[in-house]
Amino acid sequence: MATYTVNRIRSFVWEFTSIFFILILIPAILYLDHRYPIATSKWKRRLLLHIPASMIFSLIHVTGMVYFRKILYFLMGHHYDFGNLPLELLYEYRKDVMTYTTILFIIYGYREIMRLRSGEAQLIHNTKKTTQDDRILVSKSGVYFFLTPRSIDWIEAAGNYVEIHVNSNSHMYRGTMKQLLTRLPQPDFIRVHRSYIVNQDRIQKVQPAANGDQWLTLTTGKKLRLSRRYRHNLANGAPKHPD
Repeated sequence: MATYTVNRIRSFVWEFTSIFFILILIPAILYLDHRYPIATSKWKRRLLLHIPASMIFSLIHVTGMVYFRKILYFLMGHHYDFGNLPLELLYEYRKDVMTYTTILFIIYGYREIMRLRSGEAQLIHNTKKTTQDDRILVSKSGVYFFLTPRSIDWIEAAGNYVEIHVNSNSHMYRGTMKQLLTRLPQPDFIRVHRSYIVNQDRIQKVQPAANGDQWLTLTTGKKLRLSRRYRHNLANGAPKHPD
């Protein structure tokens, strides 16, 4: 009975430590995919990037769970032995590659579900530029309606899509931030961050942030970071509608 209990505790410790460090590493995968999404025209190069990333993922996962197990075993009065290091690392990497791939599938599956729920936006003109009076076609749950650029508050990168925010609603547009920005009226819309485009008419105030960046507060109350790289895009470094 005592042996059975010890084995149950040991199994729990092994599973817990492994799952714990996988959960910790998920934000890193999200960040990597946000910076270098696979679903782009550069997907082959981006896919290759995930090979060394999966190795680093596995190394951190294994290192973390092994030291965590050593601590827990020590507290229980036992000694934890990981075994033959090269063989065990190879064994764990084989499992971690499957875990890493599954996480990416879940991320893209979730984004696809959100895209279907939010509908997909498309510009209805084939011209290189739009004006504040041009319209953007949006489909949502089989219903089609139109937005004008002047109604857009801000735009956010979302993998191989960009997310258009209008009041409390959001709409997905298939394309890159750069592609969409070239289709929006200038200088009404500006890039303020790698991940954000803002309608200048929505900027209420600008406040200092850490590392030389600044915070933009929109008329909706939303706060967005203005990075140093894109600060010159903000006309005269001041909001159009200051407090």
